[in-house]
Amino acid sequence: MEKKTPMLWHQILGQIWKELLPSFGIEVLTEVSVMIESPRADILLLRRRRAWTQEQRMRLPDGIRDSEATHILVEFKATESLTKEAFIQAQAYEHFYKQSQKLTQEEVQTFILCAKQPLEFHREKWGYTTLVQPGIYRSDNVFVEQIQLISLNELPDTLNNAWITCLASRKKKREKAFALLKQQGIKLMPTLLYLLMVKLWRYFKIKGDDDMGKLGLTPEEITEMNEMWGEGYVATLPLEKRLAGANPADVMSLFNLHDRLVGANPADVMSLFNLHDRLVGANPADVMSLFQPTEILANLSTENIEAYLEQRKKTEG
Repeated sequence: MEKKTPMLWHQILGQIWKELLPSFGIEVLTEVSVMIESPRADILLLRRRRAWTQEQRMRLPDGIRDSEATHILVEFKATESLTKEAFIQAQAYEHFYKQSQKLTQEEVQTFILCAKQPLEFHREKWGYTTLVQPGIYRSDNVFVEQIQLISLNELPDTLNNAWITCLASRKKKREKAFALLKQQGIKLMPTLLYLLMVKLWRYFKIKGDDDMGKLGLTPEEITEMNEMWGEGYVATLPLEKRLAGANPADVMSLFNLHDRLVGANPADVMSLFNLHDRLVGANPADVMSLFQPTEILANLSTENIEAYLEQRKKTEG
């Protein structure tokens, strides 16, 4: 029996933040070295140089965006429940990271993110009885008081939280997150992050397969994916990318004649037609009124002019 490779969820969370945050001045590192010479730890690091900006806060979850620390350590528990080992590990990571980087306690803040909602019994056992804000707990246990606990399933359904609550354990929570990302977040997504979100959405739609790279899609699932993400993403693309490969005639057929010609130079439009086509349906008198008499007579022979004048005299006489 083929052994399935476990999903490295902390790397997926790290990839979301790597696509979302660096262009806004937040450095994102995964599998951080917590000592000068040590194994790398399965922990995420967010670093900034100044106070969070509004653009950064739009992309960071509650708790993290409220921290004043310049170095944020994140231990992500995607499938595990809270255990003694989880707290010891997070505590050790923080201790050795501060020591190796020569940082103070105020400069570093550690968070444990839980995809599964921690049981009240487990929270209270570690002193996490203080609700800082919905979904975020602080402990009165001196051993872990500097480590905040974030429960993804309990965070408010807002766009800034949706970037990570799409990894929550509860299906309804994830669905609300993906809906927010579709409605409000697509315009903030770089292309690679959009593709990652589509893969995540596909993964959660197809249960029982731990290999995102080998997921197959039925025609019905492709239609569902397009309905979920397609139109919203296309709307964020530059016009030239939306129209790439389209038949000009098909595009123009979507507009009425007036809309097609708005902004066009009349001379450029008329130059596309021969003289006969330009004058079809025009009143001859209206056309002739545009010319001076000398211009009208310039190409007529003397005999034609005299014949016209003679005929005019007879008509008027």
